[in-house]
Amino acid sequence: MRHMGRGPMSRDESAAALRRHEAHWERHGFGLLAVTERASGDLIGRSGVQYHRAWPDDPEVGWALDPSRWGRGLATEAGRACLDWGFGELGFARLVSITTEENVASRRVMAKLGFDLLATVPFPELDIELLVHALDRPSPRPAPRATAAAGTLLLRAP
Repeated sequence: MRHMGRGPMSRDESAAALRRHEAHWERHGFGLLAVTERASGDLIGRSGVQYHRAWPDDPEVGWALDPSRWGRGLATEAGRACLDWGFGELGFARLVSITTEENVASRRVMAKLGFDLLATVPFPELDIELLVHALDRPSPRPAPRATAAAGTLLLRAP
């Protein structure tokens, strides 16, 4: 919880957060998902698309992973899957990703995913400021054209 503006949650706070996440799924039909490691089947965190209380206008792509799994590109992988879900099946025109200024690692993931800083907003609930990064749905790209060269296909973007 180091980068979430607070220390660990109490049992009651965790139960309340779980109820909020369940209610979000019931109200919107999407939300946070469990992240499991494919090879081991271990639960290693959460990621998903959900509305954030500090920025209710656009759904947020977020992630929280076990610190023992940090530095392996897993947050980027989870974030990319959530972008695909949010822009694809869910059909959103814009997604945001929200963090604190101190969370340099998540800000780096956001940059890799194409997010740009949009706003800084207060979050009085925890007496902190949050950085809201935004990404608009990419325009559909035409399929690449194949060009034959010495019997080998070479794919080129227009």
